[in-house]
Amino acid sequence: MTVLHIFNFFSQFCPIFGAILADSYFGNAKTIFYFLLFYALGFGGITLATLPFITASMDIVVFISLFLISVGNGNIRACITSLAAIQFKLPEQKISLQKYFSHYYFVYTMGILSSKIITPSIRGLSGNCYGMVFGFLGILFLGCWITFLIGMFFYKKEEVSRQNILVQVVGCIWYALWKYIKKENVHANWMDSSIGRYSEEFVQDVRAFLRVIKLYLPLPIYWALLAQQDSSWTFQATKLDTTIFGWSLEPDQVKAMGPLLLLMMIPFWQNVVLPLLQRTTGCQISPLFSVTLGGVAAALSFICSGILEVQINQSPPETISFAWQIPQFFLLMMGEVLLSIPGLQFSFTQAPATMKSVLTASWFVNNAIGNLIVVVITELKFTSSQSSEYFLYSFLMICGITCFTFMAGNYDIPVQGPPEPLPEKYIILTTEKSDKSASV
Repeated sequence: MTVLHIFNFFSQFCPIFGAILADSYFGNAKTIFYFLLFYALGFGGITLATLPFITASMDIVVFISLFLISVGNGNIRACITSLAAIQFKLPEQKISLQKYFSHYYFVYTMGILSSKIITPSIRGLSGNCYGMVFGFLGILFLGCWITFLIGMFFYKKEEVSRQNILVQVVGCIWYALWKYIKKENVHANWMDSSIGRYSEEFVQDVRAFLRVIKLYLPLPIYWALLAQQDSSWTFQATKLDTTIFGWSLEPDQVKAMGPLLLLMMIPFWQNVVLPLLQRTTGCQISPLFSVTLGGVAAALSFICSGILEVQINQSPPETISFAWQIPQFFLLMMGEVLLSIPGLQFSFTQAPATMKSVLTASWFVNNAIGNLIVVVITELKFTSSQSSEYFLYSFLMICGITCFTFMAGNYDIPVQGPPEPLPEKYIILTTEKSDKSASV
């Protein structure tokens, strides 16, 4: 389980490097193309290492291949999101852009669902031949690569600064801090001390960047909860009766319940719940309040998993149906609809034009830190039982989302912000009929 979360950590941390290359040097399309090469090498290596006629120890090849896959996957994640989003013309296509993030997440979830159903099935039918599993995935990857290469001829031409945006941001912050420490700051905002050494427009962009990054600080715990579908929740399924209509499911197929529920929830939420709310009340849920609701749903999901774990420990093995995992999966996926999609949209729309990919990548870095939290809690054994660990995660999630709520309440529109700012304060409901809005 630890190896899985370390792999996920690298996959989710690398987007920041891909975003820097995209915003500063190559653009999103070329960055994706280059890092698909890492992906291809990783798939080739791990397929070779798992072929049944290979008798020599291939542990080093496996770990190198997993590293290449995590680097390739990570570096293209933020770029894919931004590449598609910059194809929209704002503000004319604002509504289409909002729908795009839901469509992106829907397709992304379909891929996850396919991997959790098809790959275990191939492994089972082939007699646990992992070489066939990875070979099949490699063929799919090749098809996707060819499709992307064709698409490169139709994307908008991207302009890049040819300067390392992260180095500039860090330099701007460091210079302003140095001025503040030396008490040479005569401005209302400490960041304005950098104006002169850096352009006023760039300093305003850095201020907008920092305002959003600050909101991310309490959120990694959410990703720690989400990551456990593939680890502790799958292990929990091994202790349950996974038979359905006489058909026995593999424990790692049970976790397909998550993306399956998510695929149903995304269109229902976007096409039924939100339009109905707007038609009946003239209001809509703001992204920040949606994130808060998502955090609460995630916390409740781990209360459910903790209660189920207690019942498992008090019963004979495999006597409780895996259907009792449905409430926890439902709540966690509801959290993903309410938190992940609006959060990703918020990251892109609030980002300065020069930092779209970097700020989107910072959202994914939350996921990396979440996986690191799981590794720390698991290895240091903060609790004496698995059920207690589930309740601990729920408590940490409640603490994190409470902090986020207070911080979001002070989120203001940047002076020279992005084209789609949110309301001045943390808006629960915003209405198109009036300029007035209710705030916490």
